[in-house]
Amino acid sequence: MSKKTLKLGLLQRCSTSLSYLSLSLSLLTCPLASAAGQDHSFLENGYPTSFGSDLGYLLDTPTRVKIDLSGEWEYAVEGGPTGTVQIPAAADFTGSVAFKRTFDVPSQIVDAYRFHLVVLGANYDFDVYVNGEFVGNHAGGYTSFVLPLPESILQTGPENVIEAIVDNRLDSRNTVPTRQHVWGWRNYGGITRDVYLLGTPNVFISDARITSEVIRSGRSAVVHVNATIEEDWRGLDDRGESPRELGFFVEVVERMTGEVKGRSGVVQVPTGTGSEVAVEAELSLSSPALWSPTHPDLYMVRCNLLDGVRRSADVIDRYDVNVGIRTLELSDGDILLNGKRLVLNGVVWYEDHPTWGSALSYEERERDIVLMKNMGANAVRFANHPPHPYMLNLCDRYGIFALVELPVSYVPASILAGESFRERAEIQLQETILRDRNHPSVLAWGLGNEFETSGSDARDFVKFMVSIADSLDMRPIYIGFRGGVADECSDLIDMAMVNLYAEDPKDLETQLELWRNGHRGQPVIVSRFGSEVRHDNLAGYADPLSQHAQARFFLRGFERLRRADFDGGFVWAFNDWKGDRPGLTVNAGDPWVYSMGVVNGHREKRIAYDAVRSVFRARKFAALPMGSHSSDAPIVYVLVGFVVLIGVVYFYNSNRRFRENLIRSIANSYNFFADIRDQHLVSVVHSTLLGLAVSVAMALVVSSVLYHFRGSWFLDAVLSYAVASDGLKSEIIGLIRDPLRFIIFLSALGMFILLFLTAAVMFLRLVVKTRIFA
Repeated sequence: MSKKTLKLGLLQRCSTSLSYLSLSLSLLTCPLASAAGQDHSFLENGYPTSFGSDLGYLLDTPTRVKIDLSGEWEYAVEGGPTGTVQIPAAADFTGSVAFKRTFDVPSQIVDAYRFHLVVLGANYDFDVYVNGEFVGNHAGGYTSFVLPLPESILQTGPENVIEAIVDNRLDSRNTVPTRQHVWGWRNYGGITRDVYLLGTPNVFISDARITSEVIRSGRSAVVHVNATIEEDWRGLDDRGESPRELGFFVEVVERMTGEVKGRSGVVQVPTGTGSEVAVEAELSLSSPALWSPTHPDLYMVRCNLLDGVRRSADVIDRYDVNVGIRTLELSDGDILLNGKRLVLNGVVWYEDHPTWGSALSYEERERDIVLMKNMGANAVRFANHPPHPYMLNLCDRYGIFALVELPVSYVPASILAGESFRERAEIQLQETILRDRNHPSVLAWGLGNEFETSGSDARDFVKFMVSIADSLDMRPIYIGFRGGVADECSDLIDMAMVNLYAEDPKDLETQLELWRNGHRGQPVIVSRFGSEVRHDNLAGYADPLSQHAQARFFLRGFERLRRADFDGGFVWAFNDWKGDRPGLTVNAGDPWVYSMGVVNGHREKRIAYDAVRSVFRARKFAALPMGSHSSDAPIVYVLVGFVVLIGVVYFYNSNRRFRENLIRSIANSYNFFADIRDQHLVSVVHSTLLGLAVSVAMALVVSSVLYHFRGSWFLDAVLSYAVASDGLKSEIIGLIRDPLRFIIFLSALGMFILLFLTAAVMFLRLVVKTRIFA
């Protein structure tokens, strides 16, 4: 063979090796490229802001006006596309987005009102400018906020401009919530809830805390109102002298009939004492209708600010609040509602929908509440973050208790101790309680879910948060603990909530009893338990991912829990939801979608919905078919193994030279290196076949091991930390769950490595001037 022919052959081998390298790199980097060039899509709601007395927050009254800012906005993604979007909308990507729109302010209201920007939810960091002037910032995607506009910032006509920059990027230490983990919720961005301008009088009622006390065995009740009045003494008289006298009184109206059931006397408002003034009033009601899930009777409290201290004086401002009168106490480990024991039949709800994302329409939210009520649920746990305030209004009206929780999930104690994290958690807790504390449906405040609760750092965090909550409201406080994990904080809270994880319902009873033994004197509530399901699987309960298996799990699970005389249980979950991170342990087909609901993402009922309804309503349920289920060990491993084995055996028996070389190389490693030293020629075809057999065998081993441990939370966590890109992790999960594709990929990767090493050695041969044959 001539030197020219030898060099040409070497170049061909190098070219082939580089082609394999390019192919493998493209397979590996394709997910990374798709993650970097993510789809900047919005899940649009775009419905106009609702008006009326059933909003859940800042109800409409005759003394106030609203300028709706929903509808079409321009947007520009940082480093990405521009366009228009219908707000509210959920940005289904991570990054910073600038929003902009113009709006009209009628001439007759520009100077007549004091304006505030109201945002019910924008995730996560929010900066806003009006007519080029900075108005304010807010951090936290799930609490509502009000930003006062500077005086004279608005102008008459349609040329007013509002600009907002919203960034939903989270980190692992300072944001609340921290960056999402597997089985967390989707971190949608953008302006996801209502946004509008609220016009109030210059002197107005900014807040009112309503509490009630039932006395004389329910024959009467006393309603207490603690209101805050903000003074902007542009309301001074024409001479700029001391403010005029103001009066304040409240009246209670029955929601169904509009009848006034009680009225307080007029209280003089102290004036000139600062920008905020506190005022109190109270009144009595006879024979009040008590709120409960079976009778969700509501009243409206009207707080009136008067231009004078006589009842006949003009009303400057009116602030309305929907309330319910009830008693709630914890006694000897029981929850007592209006003097009777309450057992919670609840569901865990996720603010997510395939069409809307987290920007669900009002109609869709009400549809969810109706489905819960029809199922017999009397409680819903908003386990991830405070909900849209309209959800709590619906809970008030339909009679469903709400557990409202901070987005503090799976956080280590070292992060809880951080000053920045604690400060942001404190602000969100204050915003949550101040917004929602007048809702009769709110049963308790949650500090978070499954964060680390052992050690002094955790105790200090819980003590601090409990003190903040107690200073604002007297409802019970809870944490969603994980069963079987060290706990040193449950003595600091009121309700011992525990998340249980068990494939066999028998284990639920055992775990609950262990939890009860360590938490005597507290209500013991299973804060979530559930079973994963494939929506299209109707193979009978022998198949653990079938709809029948999920229904049977809840039927047997509630039977065990009630045998343990528990105080409540929450089905995990009401609906399927999309996560922020792909999960290896997710079995429903799509690693980004967690299929745990009794209805799917589109709210199609599963068999478990009717099964749970039979439990909640104490009805019998039809027998479930058993079906059949075989082992899910893929036959592909056996078939590929036989093919490799038969191929090696065939060449071993049919080719003497292949057999001799194989024995020499495997029986004694010295022979292998001696053959290299002595330039003992081995057929390239035989070497390639043996390399292919080894690559396929290694692919079989790796694939089968990873497939076997695909349900391992530890392996899932390792992948999350080892693989920087969620897109790449998703591709790896897809390969692990598709053995044939994974075997082909790993075999090709193994052959590429062998060919690459061969090409590298042949290249080095030219450098060191040593004869080496392929």
